Amino acid sequence: MTIIANFINFIVGNLLLLQFISLLISGIFLIFIVYFIIKVNFIDEKVEHYIDVLGAVDISRRRTLKAWKQIQRRLKSKKINQLKIAILEADRILNEVLKMAGYPGKNLEERLSEITPVQLSNIEEIQQVHKFRDRLASEPDLSISANEAEIAIGIYKKAFQELDLIE
Repeated sequence: MTIIANFINFIVGNLLLLQFISLLISGIFLIFIVYFIIKVNFIDEKVEHYIDVLGAVDISRRRTLKAWKQIQRRLKSKKINQLKIAILEADRILNEVLKMAGYPGKNLEERLSEITPVQLSNIEEIQQVHKFRDRLASEPDLSISANEAEIAIGIYKKAFQELDLIE
């Protein structure tokens, strides 16, 4: 019984210190929670979802801008795998945009064949860079230089600008 009494006396005597320690630990956990919420873009995804539901912003343009920023980050990294992924993503975005715009076809190659130079001034370059993208996808050991990636992304950039998806 004296052990329990001593423990209770210790708790009562040091209550303020224990409250401070509890507050400090709770604060540290709160900081970690906020950090990880920001790190995984949890809030951005929720806000984007509600904006999509409400239809407040041009969805395809906003998504393209977000993806374009990611492509630019990959291009700046100068790592071969990141450069390849940047080209693959740019090609995927173009395919999605053309599909949403109503161009017929099962894949990007078929959609590109439906586009004339009047509709997209650099259509021939896009077709060439799409073929290069296909090689990147089918030949994993294919090497690519930062300059080649920049040229390819520049071609996609021009197309996105003409489609008013980026500035």
